[in-house]
Amino acid sequence: MKALKIIIIILFVLLGIFLIPPLFMPSEMYVEKTRTMQAQPEVIWDQVICLEKWEQWDFWHQDTNIVGHYEGPACGIGAKNIWKYKTMDAGGSQEIVEAKPFEYIKTFLDFGEMGTADAEFMLEKTDEGTKITWNIRSASPYPVGRWISTLMVKPGVDMAYEKGLENLDNLTKDMKPLSQYSTGDVSIIDLDPMQALSIHSEVGMAEIGDAMGAAFGQIMQAVQTGGMEMAGAPFAIWYAWDTDKFSFDNCIPVAKVTSVTDPIKVITTYGGKAAMVDHFGSYETTQYSWGVLENYIKDNGLELNGDPMEVYITDPMTEPDQSKWQTTLYWPVK
Repeated sequence: MKALKIIIIILFVLLGIFLIPPLFMPSEMYVEKTRTMQAQPEVIWDQVICLEKWEQWDFWHQDTNIVGHYEGPACGIGAKNIWKYKTMDAGGSQEIVEAKPFEYIKTFLDFGEMGTADAEFMLEKTDEGTKITWNIRSASPYPVGRWISTLMVKPGVDMAYEKGLENLDNLTKDMKPLSQYSTGDVSIIDLDPMQALSIHSEVGMAEIGDAMGAAFGQIMQAVQTGGMEMAGAPFAIWYAWDTDKFSFDNCIPVAKVTSVTDPIKVITTYGGKAAMVDHFGSYETTQYSWGVLENYIKDNGLELNGDPMEVYITDPMTEPDQSKWQTTLYWPVK
């Protein structure tokens, strides 16, 4: 009987040791790291807003026990990284859910049974370069979650964030901003439908330029051979834009179609309400104006009603200054 009492006392002591300390531990895990970097906000933003580029600086991407893939657009809202571990049945995902160009990025992390978390990047231009703040927060359920967060997760995240920002600083310190660009004001307009000659392309990101050049060249030859007349600037209609495949139509509007042969098709474009913004700058920087357009649509409660379109107003062959290249972006809405 005495031995049983001792065992019971020991069990109560152990239970107290397990249950009491978490009462004083935070119910939320929060880590925040700040670093002032030499690079300009545009440079750092470009490395964070495109999840594939994290492979060059993020600490966890150095773990060879992790394998992953990407879904959604390469950059911006909707970009998603999904991973799993080679040696255990566990994994997770991270998706960009909010973004304000050069200032703010928010991601949502899902660790399956381990829970979820929200992470934020805040960029502030300084005399030295850029002050970047990276934080993460997640719930720590009582009692087990608080033990795990306090003793295991938080120290690991603290170290990984510190190292990640150091790597990002070293990576970007000698990088220059992308060519200058500007974004006009977003407006809602009524688009008139157009008749156009089109060639469809499905390629990887690196092949987009070559695919467009070849398609527009082939269409222009058909226009000239068929005695047709261009009725506007070349444009592209985008159907899919993830890291593995970009699907789009290369189009040139014409006043009247005579005859065409494969792979050229005759299409009629969307007519109706659309959100529009003018972008001035290189084609590599249009992602930022697309971000502005997406945020406007979301903030104003508009519903998408078709596929987005880029109209290439400026001919790069006649204007060497990329900051003057005008691309008009349209997204059909209800």
